[in-house]
Amino acid sequence: MLPVPLPRRLFSIAMLTAATLTLSGTTGVAHGATPSPLWPRGVDVASWQHPGGRPIDWKAARLSGVSFAIIKATEGLRYANPYYAADRDAAAQAGLVVGAYHYARPSASIGTAVEQAKHFVAVTGLTRAPATLAPALDLEDSGGLDPKTLVAWTRAFLEEVESQTGRTPTLYTYRSFWTDRMGDSHDFTKYPIWFAIYNKEATPGRLPGGWPGWALWQYTSGGEVPGIAGAVDTNVVCCTPAALAAHADGTLSEIQKWHAGAGLTALVLGAPISVENPAGGGGRWQQYANGLAFWSVSTGVHALYGPISTKYLALGGSNSLLRRPISDIEFTSAPGGQQARFQGGWIYWSAATGAHEVHGQILRTYLALGGSGSALGLPTSDEYSVPGGRQSSFQHGRLRWDAVTGKVTPLPPGP
Repeated sequence: MLPVPLPRRLFSIAMLTAATLTLSGTTGVAHGATPSPLWPRGVDVASWQHPGGRPIDWKAARLSGVSFAIIKATEGLRYANPYYAADRDAAAQAGLVVGAYHYARPSASIGTAVEQAKHFVAVTGLTRAPATLAPALDLEDSGGLDPKTLVAWTRAFLEEVESQTGRTPTLYTYRSFWTDRMGDSHDFTKYPIWFAIYNKEATPGRLPGGWPGWALWQYTSGGEVPGIAGAVDTNVVCCTPAALAAHADGTLSEIQKWHAGAGLTALVLGAPISVENPAGGGGRWQQYANGLAFWSVSTGVHALYGPISTKYLALGGSNSLLRRPISDIEFTSAPGGQQARFQGGWIYWSAATGAHEVHGQILRTYLALGGSGSALGLPTSDEYSVPGGRQSSFQHGRLRWDAVTGKVTPLPPGP
């Protein structure tokens, strides 16, 4: 992977046919680094480790001290490693922690990032199992993109994988690629870094991109592991077996982790009554006896319950104009009222008025006037059509939006 001397990965790109390229895996040049023998050691493999179709003896690898295996699953939009499933299952049966990576093929179309992410997840599944590492993105090909575009492409891929799986992906890279091709972006520190450097040292040294520490270190491509033919990429986890176990806990989603510490809110929600599901517009959601919890990469986890959650679902949930929640249930300025905020609007509720949504320019005007604490009080209707525009009714007045002028006018109570 590293540019000097010429890595086997880059050599294959320059010299081999496109068909042969699909056999490539994360590779590099051995330099004899010596990380602590106390750090969990593992390998990453691809089709290269199956010369002539030869299988890997994962039991022998395990007995040699290997603790984990990260297996190439996909590359680009179409390639899937034909050995992926067999290697994953055999390694797991041998007692290894297993993981999967996707070799990125960026292009100018940001949509290809989402398509590649979906291809990756379609092959690997949700990786929501014990002793399973989070999915990893192998980023070492810029696709000729400038740093700004490549950063956007990378973000789109990672967020799609995270939305699909509910797990925070790991990002594989090396220093010169990140500083040169990614402009040393500091926007990805939430993603654990799998750092490649063959430096003859006992640690990876300085990290790019603002990462405060490393999760995995690929320290050589010249590892010799019983049961695996030829040289193999060798890695360590920082820096204890407990850390490896934490990285490999695929049993809990972000919603489940949140629920475990949600206290009284968890009690209000009650028990889950369905499996966690993908949500429209990205993210995942879980229904409970008395409400729901919604998670997305951009919003985090928020809980809804009671009449507000019922109203939200009736409107279409995250597929509606409201999209994702960006708050939990909150008290309004008006006594006895509740509210929840969403990307596309708000829902208000009180026993006297019921639950109603407010959005768009009418909502902006309502909030500017003081919202539920204004003279208008709480909404008594959803937004509805009137001649020449749209309108929302409140306890003590109306707000009407004019389609021609775009202005919102306060009106007294009425039809």
